[in-house]
Amino acid sequence: MTSRECSYLGRREVLTGKAKFGIFGDGKEVPQLAWAKAFKNGDWRSGYYRDQTFMMAIGKLTIQQFFAGLYAHTDLKADPMSAGRQMGGHFSTHSLNEDNSWKNLVKQKNSSPDISPTAGQMPRLVGLAQASKIYRNQTGLENFTSFTNNGNEVAWGTIGNASTSEGLFWESINAAGVLQIPMVVNVWDDDYGISVHAKYQTTKENISEILKGFQRSEDSNGYEIIKVRGWDYPNLVEAYQKASKIAREEHVPVLIHVNELTQPQGHSTSGSHERYKDKDRLNWEKEYDCNVKMREWIVEKQPCY
Repeated sequence: MTSRECSYLGRREVLTGKAKFGIFGDGKEVPQLAWAKAFKNGDWRSGYYRDQTFMMAIGKLTIQQFFAGLYAHTDLKADPMSAGRQMGGHFSTHSLNEDNSWKNLVKQKNSSPDISPTAGQMPRLVGLAQASKIYRNQTGLENFTSFTNNGNEVAWGTIGNASTSEGLFWESINAAGVLQIPMVVNVWDDDYGISVHAKYQTTKENISEILKGFQRSEDSNGYEIIKVRGWDYPNLVEAYQKASKIAREEHVPVLIHVNELTQPQGHSTSGSHERYKDKDRLNWEKEYDCNVKMREWIVEKQPCY
């Protein structure tokens, strides 16, 4: 709820002229809570601008830092992500101390700095996951204990459903399947790419359906592919725990297709989704908003008297 309120306030700040541009993670909060439960010290994130709830959940983003990024605050202490040099929603953690010595990355949760080109996070995600495999299998690296715990680290990536049409996505997915590395890809699927519906950009309108050929079997390597609804918190927690175990222990890549997500404020502050979504879609998004469903689940499981 804190993250959602930041999104609402962030949009207001842009539209009233106090900030220049905003793009937020509203509608993706609940799956990111489930993901945060599976993300361990030493793990890495390579994602994009929708992941503010996750960064808050792992303790790497405060409300003040969120707005400092939105306002492009030039003090690194205010905006430790980039000191105002990148647009808001570009998240990162620091790997170096102030004296430029390495931090113990095994004892902290790590995020590589986000970049603006869509799908550009994918090749880096492959490299981060491949590092874990090298640390586990390559002799002579036993002393790198501040970087790895025997290759038990997982590299987690996020990407929007529309960006799965990018060539970098397909090249990275194929490479990870060949290499068999501990990589988990989260696809946040809200059926749209800005104003363009999935039926105009994704075969079968379903990324996990067209990736079925990558599913591993008893006699061949590949991916573990998991599909889960973005408002179904219990099954989201189960999905992320399963993905973490498979990638961490077996070094098998996993793709989690999180569908039935929404965008309460549209794609960004540069447009209004009421212009391209019909009334039925907008009503569905209100009913299946993940925060609304989360609240319903809590009331059902723990009634307030």
